[in-house]
Amino acid sequence: MEPQESISGAETIVPTLRGKWMATATMVIHGEAAVLQWQAFLAQMQGRIGTTLVPCHTWFRPKDRNGHSLPLEDMADLSDAQTWEHFGMENSEIVRIRTAAAAPLRATRMDLELVNSTGLRPGQVFSIGERLHRVQLHWQPTSTTHRIQFEPPLRQAVPSGARLEIEHPVCKMRFTTETEGLFNQDYADFGPKIDISFQEAI
Repeated sequence: MEPQESISGAETIVPTLRGKWMATATMVIHGEAAVLQWQAFLAQMQGRIGTTLVPCHTWFRPKDRNGHSLPLEDMADLSDAQTWEHFGMENSEIVRIRTAAAAPLRATRMDLELVNSTGLRPGQVFSIGERLHRVQLHWQPTSTTHRIQFEPPLRQAVPSGARLEIEHPVCKMRFTTETEGLFNQDYADFGPKIDISFQEAI
């Protein structure tokens, strides 16, 4: 909230726990199939009623246990080869980090087990289920325990062994306004640019 100022000029910072993630996206859609897909998405969202999982893209992502950057795509190709059909094989879900102990609702710290990762660095993001979090601190109280402090607090309790999504973190969100995603149909053939904004659905 806005700081409150006393008669002497001292300011009081008033924190709240009602903060929500916000997101914006810009896209250009081309052709009949893309326009119809977008219109179908808008119909399913029903203004601000519906929710969707919005991906969170960041520049510096976590790494696997070998120090390699995590892939952006969930498809595997043939090493040093190319198929004429340009197909891939979908990867099974990989557990890279999981919780080492249960964490209660509203917790801001968790102990982690690194399965196939070098860990999370402050500033990086992860999701558990449909909820997005950002790491504030990461330290090791013991040689085998990795502990993180993060924001916002957990939206729900997390059991031990829960998988942290660090490759493709998402956040459950809804449109900010009732008119998000609408575009001028007169220019549907020219690839209209669409600006949309979301807020976290809690």
